[in-house]
Amino acid sequence: MALAVTNLKAPLLRRCLTAALLMPLALSAQPLPELYHAALAIDPAVLGAQAEVRAAEERLFQARAGFGPTAVAAASKSETDYSEAPSYDMRSFEAKQANVQITQPLFRGTLFASLDSAKAQLEQAQAKLDQINAEAIQRLVEACFDVLKARDALIFAEAQQAATAEQLAAAQRSFKIGTAPIIDVREAEAKADTVAAQVDAASYDLDLRKQVLAEIVGYDVPGLAERGLDGRRLPSIDSAALLGWLTDALVQSPQLRQARQAMSAAEAEVLRARMGHAPTADLTYTYTRSNETGSLTSTYPRRGDSSAVGIVINMPLFASGATQSKVRETIALQDKAQNDIDAARRGITLGVRQGFSVTLSSISQARGLETAAHSAEVAVRANRRGYDVGMKVNTDVLDSLSRLFEVRLNLSRARYDAWLSFVKLKGLSGQLEEADLVEIDSLLMAVEPQPDDLTFGRKSNRKREGGQ
Repeated sequence: MALAVTNLKAPLLRRCLTAALLMPLALSAQPLPELYHAALAIDPAVLGAQAEVRAAEERLFQARAGFGPTAVAAASKSETDYSEAPSYDMRSFEAKQANVQITQPLFRGTLFASLDSAKAQLEQAQAKLDQINAEAIQRLVEACFDVLKARDALIFAEAQQAATAEQLAAAQRSFKIGTAPIIDVREAEAKADTVAAQVDAASYDLDLRKQVLAEIVGYDVPGLAERGLDGRRLPSIDSAALLGWLTDALVQSPQLRQARQAMSAAEAEVLRARMGHAPTADLTYTYTRSNETGSLTSTYPRRGDSSAVGIVINMPLFASGATQSKVRETIALQDKAQNDIDAARRGITLGVRQGFSVTLSSISQARGLETAAHSAEVAVRANRRGYDVGMKVNTDVLDSLSRLFEVRLNLSRARYDAWLSFVKLKGLSGQLEEADLVEIDSLLMAVEPQPDDLTFGRKSNRKREGGQ
């Protein structure tokens, strides 16, 4: 009786010890927000978008500077040799001049259009940066989940390998004592070889997924593989909330914001092109200082200062049709921008509908697989009891175990897919932020060992053989 009690407590003790060993590893793993910042620091797309924002900020500064005054300084020096008939005596003199001109625009219609265009381009660049940041979050979450799914696949493959090894050993013992035919041994060997190949494939796939994550982040993330998704929590989404998601997407979607700002910039460019026909008026002030040792008509030196204030008006008259051609070009680009808005709106609407359906489907699949996993566990216990009393053979127990491992693996994948599709849905609707990474990181906890009370144990095998 004491031995039986010890055996009953052993699985629980092993699970507690394993969880205690894995907990420090999970706690030492970097949280997802830290990995996200590390990924942003080396992501070429993010760095390029940030540079584009800085360039747009400078264009806006330049557009505002167009309203302010400009100052130009100029200096000149000339030396002249002059001879005049009839004596043709050579006479040399020089002239020095320095002037400063300040111009203040009074009316330039293109300046207002340039300012509006620069503002729209800055908003467009910021929307693009928001989109790329959201895409970076999605890439990171997908890469992390791929690692965890590959890790789960390897765990279940190794568990199945252990079960097939025990089944093969049981079949060999039964064959030696004459209670099982050789075909049972051959079937067990074939199954064991198949599962061994699956273990190798899962191990290689896990290494590949880790390399992909390291490429995104910039370094290896060993602690991630010791964490797993909390299966008790799934995305909270109302099946009747599609209209709300669509409304938010049409307002906050980065893609649609970019298209709208491109339209605003195109409208400003049309106005700018049309203002090419309008006159301009500038207020000018000029200060000049001159120093001459002589001139063509005088041999006396001359020095003086002068200043002038005036208004310069320019009226465009004819540019060989270039101005009107520029207007037609900008109108065509405006039509393109409008079509881009329509295409973006259509794409966002379709993407949100699909993402919403995929998210609901993944959640429903995960919940359904939870029930299927429970049923598979009941089936394994039933087959094992049938094997103990002689009503089932090794193959029946192994098949039920294979189905259980497959259901558990599919359940694990469905949970990851549900969260990943939810993240993509938030990204499409413009609601994905770094705070969502914090929430997802809170779902990752230390990996719990798989329950070992459903494996094909040697105790059952020995009981079957002893009974026979």
